[in-house]
Amino acid sequence: MNRLIECITHEHNHALVVLAGIICLIGSCLTVLLGRRLLAVSGPRRLIQLALTSVIGGATIWSTHFVAMLAYEPGIEHGYEPVATGVSLLVAVLGLLAANAVLSFAPKGVYTIVAGAIFGLTVSAMHYIGMSAYLLPGIILWDQSAVAVSVLLGAVLGAAAYHRMAFPVTSYCWLGGAAFMVLAICAMHFTGMSAIEIELSPLYTVPRQVVSDETLSLLIIGIMALVLLVGFAAVSIETNIEEEARGQLEQAALHDPLTDLPNRMHLNRKITELSTRLDNDAMERLGVLAIDLNMFKEVNDVYGHSAGDQVLATVGRRFASALEPDEFLARTGGDEFVAIKRGIRRPDQVAAFAERLHAAVVEPITTDAASVVIGASIGTATTVHDGRVLHDLLHKSDLAMYRAKMEPERHICPYNADMDRQSRDKILLISDLRQAIANDEFELAYQLQNDIQSLAPIGFEVLLRWNHPTRGRVSPSDFIPAAEESGLIREIGLWVLRTACFEAMTWPRPYKIAVNVAPQQLVQPSFLEHVSDILFESRLPPERLELEVTEASIIDDQAHTLRVMHRLKEMGIGIAMDDFGTGYSSLATLQTFPFDKIKIDRSFVQNVHLDDQRAAIVRATLLLGAALKIPVLAEGVEVEDELSFLRRERCDLVQGFYFGRPMSRDDLHRLFERDARLGKAG
Repeated sequence: MNRLIECITHEHNHALVVLAGIICLIGSCLTVLLGRRLLAVSGPRRLIQLALTSVIGGATIWSTHFVAMLAYEPGIEHGYEPVATGVSLLVAVLGLLAANAVLSFAPKGVYTIVAGAIFGLTVSAMHYIGMSAYLLPGIILWDQSAVAVSVLLGAVLGAAAYHRMAFPVTSYCWLGGAAFMVLAICAMHFTGMSAIEIELSPLYTVPRQVVSDETLSLLIIGIMALVLLVGFAAVSIETNIEEEARGQLEQAALHDPLTDLPNRMHLNRKITELSTRLDNDAMERLGVLAIDLNMFKEVNDVYGHSAGDQVLATVGRRFASALEPDEFLARTGGDEFVAIKRGIRRPDQVAAFAERLHAAVVEPITTDAASVVIGASIGTATTVHDGRVLHDLLHKSDLAMYRAKMEPERHICPYNADMDRQSRDKILLISDLRQAIANDEFELAYQLQNDIQSLAPIGFEVLLRWNHPTRGRVSPSDFIPAAEESGLIREIGLWVLRTACFEAMTWPRPYKIAVNVAPQQLVQPSFLEHVSDILFESRLPPERLELEVTEASIIDDQAHTLRVMHRLKEMGIGIAMDDFGTGYSSLATLQTFPFDKIKIDRSFVQNVHLDDQRAAIVRATLLLGAALKIPVLAEGVEVEDELSFLRRERCDLVQGFYFGRPMSRDDLHRLFERDARLGKAG
C-alpha cells in the first residue's frame, strides 16, 4: 500500500493523472449507458450496439492507461514501441467485445459476473501488453504479488460494474456501474504501476524509432476525441430516437386515430389531473360537457361507414379549431365526446362553450357521397352548482345529454337534480323488472279484435300487465321502454309468447292470438328456434298465431328482418305491421315484406269522423291495403261514429274500447262460458 501511495504521489504528474481520471470517467459513463441500451435492443441493432460499446469501452481503457503512462515520470529517457502499443488497443477492444457479447447473449445471472470479470481481465491484459511497449535504458522488475492484486482488483471491480449495469434497482444505478468501472480501470492501473521497479543498465538504449511522449499524446487525444465524439453522438441519437418513438407511442395511445382528438385514456389522465386540482384549490372551477351527435347513425346507414368516418373526422377538426386555452375535448367512442372547460366563474360560460361547439357541428359537412347536416345533443354540469367530484360531474352531464336527446327542440341541456332522481328511479325499475318473472308479477290481458261487418270476434291481442308488490300497477308506457333499453324485453317477450300460446290452447274456439314482438327479439339468433319450440310444446297451430312488428324493427336491419319474416311465414305464422303511419311507413316496405295485416294506429282513428286530415290518412291506408290485398285493422275504436266511418270506408277489422276493455284471463273465461250458455239457449 505504501508503495502504491508513493507511486501515485511521487512518480506521476498530478495534472495528467487528473486528465486520465476525467477520460476514464467520461468513457466509463458512455460505456455503461451504451451497455444498458445493448441489453434493451435486439436483432441487427444489437450487433451495431455491441460493436460501438466495445470500441468506446476499449478506447477508454487504452486512453486511460497511456495518459496515465504519460503522467508517469521515471526521470530517464523513455519511449513506446509502436507495434505493442497498437496491439494493446486491439486487445482492449476485442476483450470488451467478448465481455459485452457474454453480457448481451448469455442468460443473466452468473454470466453477468463472468462478463464483468472478462472486462477486468481485459483491463489487466491491455495494461501489461501496453507496459511491454514501454522502452527505457534498463529493465523492469515486477513484484508478482502486486501484479496478482492488480489483476484481482480489475476482475472483482469489473464484475461489480457489470452487475450494476445489468441489474439496476433505480434509474440512477448506471452511475454506480460507471463508478465501479472507473475504480476497476484506475485501481488495476495504479496497483500494476506500483509493482514495477526499474533497474538501469548501460546495455539498454532507447531506439530512435520509438513513439515519443509528444507523439503518443497527439495519438491519444485524436483517438479519444474521435471515440468520445462518436459515443456522445450515438447516445444523443439513441436518446432522440427513443424520445421520438415514445412521443409517437404516447400520441397513438392517447389520441383517436380518426379525429386526432384525445381519446378515453387521455381523458382519464385529464380527469386525474383535474381532480387533484379540485382537491387542492378551492377556487378551481370547471364545467363538463357530454356531447352526442344526432343523425349520425342515419349517415352510416344511408351513405355507408366511409361517409360516417369522414363526418367524424370533419367534426373532430372543427372541435379542435373551436377550442380555446383551458378547454379540453376528447372522443370517448362512436359519436360521443366529452369536453371540459377550466377557469369558469358562471354557468353561462359553460353554456356559451356548448353553443360554440354545437355551432361547429351543425354546419353542412361534405363527404364523397353527399353533403350532410347533423346535429348534437349536449348536456352540461358545473362545479358551481353540481358538486366538485369530477366523475360525478361526468355522470350528471351524461344524464343532461340524454334529456337533450329526448327533447329535440332543446339541443343543450344543463343538469338538474330531477335528472338524477329519474336515473335512480330507472335503475330501480330495471332491477325490479329482473325479478318480475321469477316472482310471477306479470299477467296478460286480452283485447278483442272484431270483424267490422258482423262485429263477431275473430281474435285477441295480448297485452302485458305488471302488478308490482309495492308499486302496484305499473303502466306499460313506463316499464316497456326500460325493458327495451336494458335488453330484458327479450326474456319478457318470450314469456309473453309462451304464456299466450299455452293460454290460447285452452280456449273453446280457435280464435287467433296476436302477440307483439320487440325489435330486440327479432335480431336474436335463437328467436326462430324459440318460436318453433313454443308452438311445439303448446301444440298451438301456427295459423292461430300472429306476430305484430313495428316498422322500427324493420328499419334497423332490413335484410335480417326479411329473412326472419320469411321463415315465420314458412312456418304458417301470420305477421302484422303494427302502428302503421307513425314511423317511416312506405310502399316499399309493404311491397318488400310479407305482411298479412296492416294495423292503423289509434292516433289516426280517434275522432276520425271529425278530423279531415285523419280521415284522409285512414282512407289512404285503406286504399293501399285494398290495392295490395292486405287486410287493414283499425285500433282504438271507442264510439259508434268512428265505427260507422270505418264501415263506410270498407275497413276490414277493428279493435278498441267500443267492444270492451282488455280482459284478464278470468274475465276472458267468463266470456267464453257466457257465450257457451247463450249458444245452448239459442
